[in-house]
Amino acid sequence: MATGLFIEPFYGGSHRAFLDGLVAHSRHEWQLLTLPEGEWRRRMRRGAQELASAQPPGGSVPDVIVATDMLDLPTYLALTRRWSAGVPVLYYLHENQFTYPRIAGTKLNSWFGAMNYLSALAADAVAFNSNYHRDAFLGALDTLAAQPNNWLREEGVAAIRAKSQVLPVGVELAWLDGIARPERVAGRAPRILWNHRWEFDKAPDIFARTITRLAAEGIPFELILAGEPGPNPHPALGDLRAALAGRVVHFGFAPSREAYGELLWEADFAVSTTRHEFFGIGAVEAMYAGCFPVAPRQFNYPALVPPELHAAALYDDEAGLLALLRTLLSAGAPPNAPPLLRVSAERFAWDLVAPEWDAAIVALVANR
Repeated sequence: MATGLFIEPFYGGSHRAFLDGLVAHSRHEWQLLTLPEGEWRRRMRRGAQELASAQPPGGSVPDVIVATDMLDLPTYLALTRRWSAGVPVLYYLHENQFTYPRIAGTKLNSWFGAMNYLSALAADAVAFNSNYHRDAFLGALDTLAAQPNNWLREEGVAAIRAKSQVLPVGVELAWLDGIARPERVAGRAPRILWNHRWEFDKAPDIFARTITRLAAEGIPFELILAGEPGPNPHPALGDLRAALAGRVVHFGFAPSREAYGELLWEADFAVSTTRHEFFGIGAVEAMYAGCFPVAPRQFNYPALVPPELHAAALYDDEAGLLALLRTLLSAGAPPNAPPLLRVSAERFAWDLVAPEWDAAIVALVANR
């Protein structure tokens, strides 16, 4: 068993859920060095300085360090070199700042992308939460490296590629089996679930436009508008609630995990209109509960949705989303695929994912 120090400058939301799950299910002993969730730019700019001032919990040097993409890893290692020199480091990317979507009219802040690149370069191993994410990140580096006057070294990009691997996010799923499953009332309209943040990158405006058009066509459905508003919620979901109040059976962040679980079991379709998805925890949870996914064909969704359902569940653009939902809702109920969906979701349960993480840590320590 190894002793690990896990550094997370953004200990909130899905980052916190993942880290808590790793600590609970890993056979290694973990000490946490964290900052609470906050404005992400501030966390990336200052997190390394703030966290470097704290000695490792317990005062002993760990066997391994794991740091996430919110940490300026080279700065942290430089500021802690008196004790961290020689400790192997795994850099884990939940997301990255090269391919994360930007609000229209804003430019890429290359400082944050450079932080991801240099952190990956400084680490002994680099891990991504999905194959899609790894390919997207390395592809972005290749594109930048081909541009004149860029600040990358081709040797650096090659080194990152050589030490990269995929370690999926573990998702707590078993608790959903303890939630009472409501009986479906005969003749009830299909229920559409939104279980994402309400911010720009999740594109609630696309969802609202599509739903409004379907309602105007007279197609029966009900809405469960859940998810976390986030610090900058888009007004689209509030506007949708006002326009279609008679169809909304739930609005707002679920007050408890149990309440969220009940919403998952009540829903028939789980719709995503996101502008990015490096993994997709919400989709995994919904599929485990039997919700039929409706999601973009790009990003990581093809790896989550069973291949047999790609044609029925994945769309290419906003027009494709409208056509796909129209077809599904007109049938009155989702395709009968809960077993397939559950099996696909179960791949990311912690009892399967934790051993992958444990093996990666053992290999990193052994190659010290």
